[in-house]
Amino acid sequence: MISQADKDILRELARRVREIAADPRQEERKRLWYRINKLERCRIPVLLRPNNLYTKEIVPDGALETTDPKARGYERDLRLCIWQWEAIDDDKVCEPVVEYTTVVRWPEWIPAKKSRPRTDGLGAYHVVPVIEKESDIDKIIVDNECAVDWDATAKNKAWVEEVFEGILEPRRGPVGTGMSPFDYVCEARGMDNVFTDMYERPDWFEEVMRRLYDSRIRAMKALQDQKALVLNNTYQDCFNGGLAYSDELPADGFDPDHVRLKDLWGATAAQAAVSVSPKMHERFITPFDREYHALFGLTAVACCEPVDRKMHLHRSLPGLRRVSICIWNDFARAAEELGTDYIYSYKPAAALLSRPEWDADADLAQLQEVLEKAKGCHVEIINHETVTVLGKVKRLAEWCKRAKRLAIEHSP
Repeated sequence: MISQADKDILRELARRVREIAADPRQEERKRLWYRINKLERCRIPVLLRPNNLYTKEIVPDGALETTDPKARGYERDLRLCIWQWEAIDDDKVCEPVVEYTTVVRWPEWIPAKKSRPRTDGLGAYHVVPVIEKESDIDKIIVDNECAVDWDATAKNKAWVEEVFEGILEPRRGPVGTGMSPFDYVCEARGMDNVFTDMYERPDWFEEVMRRLYDSRIRAMKALQDQKALVLNNTYQDCFNGGLAYSDELPADGFDPDHVRLKDLWGATAAQAAVSVSPKMHERFITPFDREYHALFGLTAVACCEPVDRKMHLHRSLPGLRRVSICIWNDFARAAEELGTDYIYSYKPAAALLSRPEWDADADLAQLQEVLEKAKGCHVEIINHETVTVLGKVKRLAEWCKRAKRLAIEHSP
């Protein structure tokens, strides 16, 4: 299944990860996440979550020693873990665990069509609507079946067990519990069309949203029935926020052989709704979000959309605990709206570390301003939106060092 040479490389890296996981500081970091996730007063956590768009700047292809594609994926993850512990002073937790993928056949929605002026990398694109008229509503859901491929999942498990046996604990990875149907429909229908639909054909558009949410809710319940769910309340990233450690999950009556939706974190977002009025958000998004959030034990909301004008709507979401605060918010107003009822999950701007010349003082001054305006809230600082550091990886270490210093200064 894997060459001995590749296996030896991965096992050596895994031994280093196991050493890191045994460091007593890991327990201190875990306690920090448990506390903030329970809305207890604590030091403000700082977390660097390397975006997949720039992980190759940290661990270039040339730094990988394995040859098999699957082995190279695991090698990059292990090297990222080691690098983050050795180079970054944040609150990332390393556990002696290695995950294998749960292979899920999700319901199929009609693919969005995008036209790009250039295809040699990231960049702008134009949406070509695939839902062009009202009768096309029946095209949206191509296939509603949701099922686990247990054979493929078992092969993933066998591969991981063969490679990491006796060093790291193989663990089946959780299935995704976050969703953002409004963002999807804006790509399948076109944003201009969607905004017109909400005004000119509201009943039709409401039915579009109903079908999308119903499709995902049925899928999540199907995975629950198939005993495919896995707890996501420890070292996992909590949607786009901090780490998911929580002693409030799983829920009462937990059976480890049959994980339920109410034992998990769930999440929703609607980034494309940034300019949708609260009134329209309340009709076309909030009622459906409410149904989805009700499935889970704890939930998170938002991503790169502001919440300061819509927090009165989000407050109706069952189990809500974590709220993403992107740079498009009025930070003081957001702090007033959240109070101490939720985690104020602040995301610095994506562009800060991506410019040819980095003005560290100006960027950290902005962070200090946010922390001053959010005083009294349960704040976490999550560097997740960065898309490139232009190969200048040391910027990440410097940013984390200074951000943590500010976090300590502004902690209760």
